[in-house]
Amino acid sequence: MKIDLDSENEWGHFIDPHSFQIVEIIDEVPLGSFVVIKEREFIEDIDRTVIQTIYGIVEEKKFQPMNKRELSKLMSKACGKYILDFNQLPPKVMVKKKLQIDKPAQLAFIMSNRDTFHLKLDKDDLDGGNPYEIINSIIENQDFKSTMYDREEKWKIEYAKSSRSKCRTCSSNIEKDTVRLGEPHYFEEHLNYRWHHEDCVFFQRMDKENIKGLDTLNDEDRKRIEEKLDV
Repeated sequence: MKIDLDSENEWGHFIDPHSFQIVEIIDEVPLGSFVVIKEREFIEDIDRTVIQTIYGIVEEKKFQPMNKRELSKLMSKACGKYILDFNQLPPKVMVKKKLQIDKPAQLAFIMSNRDTFHLKLDKDDLDGGNPYEIINSIIENQDFKSTMYDREEKWKIEYAKSSRSKCRTCSSNIEKDTVRLGEPHYFEEHLNYRWHHEDCVFFQRMDKENIKGLDTLNDEDRKRIEEKLDV
């Protein structure tokens, strides 16, 4: 099926449910694919451009939109089948929380730093097999990190060390010695930060406990940030 995207304001990817490979949407999208479409929209009320996300699946001759939770349930079933077929976790799937006996396994498909799908696998997804035993056996025999218990999730705040870094929200440079906020990002399991201007961050979605480095700011800057956090 062909999904037409606005070349200026829309882009997207599909996930193959059999291989969990992520493919950019250019032309045809195979039947059964999980789809994530991004749309850039300017909101006059807040004078800001925001990114909206559309989730869905390609059914017979149509694209069926659905919310992220519904799509995650379908991904969980596909993940279970992949594990049974290949005796390994799908690409970009990690164990989110420590496995517990007789409890569903909580995994995460990390499509990108902004799109993580939370998967829950129970016995039905594994043809009656015990998730604890099956997945534990897999991660014990893998020679690369497949758990995310100790992954950094806190944002980082600091003064920009130079004027070279670009804001991941507005794409303009962040001036040296101005406050910048770093969003944790993992590439090949190495921690990096995606930097943003202070004014480009939605502080309403954060709390003080999720930001490290506040104590390194001067009093004026720290108080301003805390007010935005509504501390």
